Amino acid sequence: MQADLDIPPFLDRTRLVGTYSILNAYKNCAHQMARRYVIKDQPFVETPEMKFGNDVHKAMELRVGGKKPLPLDMQQWEQFCTPFDNHEVQVEQKLGVTQNMRPCDFWDREVWFRGKIDVTLVNHKTGEMSAYIADWKTGNSKYEDPFELATNAVLLKAKHSGLTRICGSYIWLKENRVGELHDLSDVIKTRAEMQRLMGEIEEKKKTQQWDKTKSGLCGYCSVRDCENQYEARK
Repeated sequence: MQADLDIPPFLDRTRLVGTYSILNAYKNCAHQMARRYVIKDQPFVETPEMKFGNDVHKAMELRVGGKKPLPLDMQQWEQFCTPFDNHEVQVEQKLGVTQNMRPCDFWDREVWFRGKIDVTLVNHKTGEMSAYIADWKTGNSKYEDPFELATNAVLLKAKHSGLTRICGSYIWLKENRVGELHDLSDVIKTRAEMQRLMGEIEEKKKTQQWDKTKSGLCGYCSVRDCENQYEARK
């Protein structure tokens, strides 16, 4: 969440609403996740990489959703936009679900998990209702993990209960390639993993005992008073 101004004033700010970013941060290091999303003592700082990613996502949204030409420094990625031109797509679609997996608004009072899908194409023309999800990526693909796409598939399935097949891929812009096509149709399995992780987080909130995980990411962590981050900066 970049700014409190984006949050409707009626929402309970003490309640943790799940997102892929929270679950991913938790899996990497529970302590860092808690400081960022539960304790909230880490100020938001937009890095140059984050700003670039946000700028690219906005440009892609306007190009795919509104046919606005890409900026000159991004026109090499036109090849990834044109395949959507002859289809009815949703861009930057904000979705949410309640704890019992009913669809709800992104900012609903009862929202339990929320996400934003970069590009969504739902096909009603065949005998089965299917969907394709695309996610723009401006980083590198060294650790490609379909879990982000899978959580978005859960949100999409809640909105379109008739979906029988969902697939998706990351589009690695700096590498000028489309990643692996992932089958995301097993939303029951993904829901179970989301519920497991969110359940663990809720239990740890009661004790405030957050495990610290030492890894190669520690040197980039914003939690400066953690001994692992200190060691990484030596």
